[in-house]
Amino acid sequence: MSRHLDIVRVRIYAVTPSTTPPCRWTGQDGFRRITDNMLRLTAANGLEGWASNTSNIAVEEADGEAGPERDLAGRLRALAPQILGASALEREAVNERLLRHADDTGPKAESLIDIALWDLMARAAGEPLWRLLGGARDSLPVYASTPVFETVEAYVAFVGDLADWGYRAVKLHTRRDPDWDLAMIETVHGAHGTRIGFMLDVEQRYDLKTAVRVGKRLAELGFHWFEAPLPDADLVACAALRRAVDVPIIPAGNTLTELDALRGGLDAGAWDMLRTGPTHNGGISATVRAMALAAAHGTTVELQSYGYEGRQLAALHIALGLGNCGWFEQPVPESDYRYELGEPPVMDRDRLIRPPDGPGLGAIPEWDRIEAEAFLSFDVTD
Repeated sequence: MSRHLDIVRVRIYAVTPSTTPPCRWTGQDGFRRITDNMLRLTAANGLEGWASNTSNIAVEEADGEAGPERDLAGRLRALAPQILGASALEREAVNERLLRHADDTGPKAESLIDIALWDLMARAAGEPLWRLLGGARDSLPVYASTPVFETVEAYVAFVGDLADWGYRAVKLHTRRDPDWDLAMIETVHGAHGTRIGFMLDVEQRYDLKTAVRVGKRLAELGFHWFEAPLPDADLVACAALRRAVDVPIIPAGNTLTELDALRGGLDAGAWDMLRTGPTHNGGISATVRAMALAAAHGTTVELQSYGYEGRQLAALHIALGLGNCGWFEQPVPESDYRYELGEPPVMDRDRLIRPPDGPGLGAIPEWDRIEAEAFLSFDVTD
């Protein structure tokens, strides 16, 4: 048996990019500092595969270089000995073994290992990952996923810029005060609703009565979807909301990650579509199964890609390979989450995003710069 794709080296980096400002998920949350965690696998034949995901910590808890969250990088380091000697050709076996022992924080580290193994395998085949996954399409429309702003005027100005830049839709993250949120939505939609589509994400922070009130207005305004209006795990409330409003309901996607939980939500009628992401649900292998589950229920999956280029590329390749995904999520301002690559993929003149031309994920990070800027790094070999 050929062992040329056996893993012989595992490198892990944690970086706090200076280009990324502290962020918050809603207007009532505290600011958090973002860390980029990167995994780099080397096979016996010298080929490499990589993956990345973010972690975060409250700004007030950060303490210089030691401040950003270390759990993800530390978990990757703990798992590294288990993947040395494993083959990229045996991804499913590796993925199943690692997920069986995932800890209570979720399989983020295991997800990155799976993505990096898929990348490595596709590079060995000399093909872009999206083609190996099925090659269903070669481009996706893009929506902009906004930060939280302090004023209605800031939202109006920013969404106007997004429409000018060619975005087809924008997902608003907001204060989670329903009166303020609705006033902002009305104003922004009134200013730009003829030029750009809309989604709303309130990060699971409304109650049912509030979600019904807001959801009815979103339906009247023609929003593409209402994301995370209620806690994902409250399937009864989510199903009641879905019956009460005509705007599509979609979960947050990062609390219920296992396939059985997603199946339960669809069977309960809690959501119109699924939302999940390969960097936290078990990787590309797990996301392929989630996409198949959605297809069996006659619906689609909107994949999470709010993060740096590694997270974006993993989601993009899956969406293009399997096809049942309507949009690509682009965090904006785009410069906030451009760090790993010299030339990240961008929306083209047709307002579509396409993958890079190379094999695997299609691009290679600027490793020399990343190694120089990492505040934490591990190197594990046989």
